Amino acid sequence: MSLKVRMLGVLREAGGSKEQTIEVVEGATIDSVIRDLMAEDERLEGVLWDKEVDSPLPNALIMLDGIEVNNLEGLETPVKRGQELVLLSVIHGG
Repeated sequence: MSLKVRMLGVLREAGGSKEQTIEVVEGATIDSVIRDLMAEDERLEGVLWDKEVDSPLPNALIMLDGIEVNNLEGLETPVKRGQELVLLSVIHGG
């Protein structure tokens, strides 16, 4: 199934694309989608993933269809066909 992913801020530079549509398996969660994206691009992992807490949450605001994931099921929120996942870096250049 397809899922739209938008990366903003420094994540866009690290991920090499502002917006992309990716194919994910049925039953995928936000966590599995993010891990798949990082597996394809080490630069993205370096900017997004906080190894100390083993999570992307300290480094990014993560929204699914405009709702911050902590208001859903966190990183274990399942994704569905046609949804939009937005990763916004909390680090901004200026």
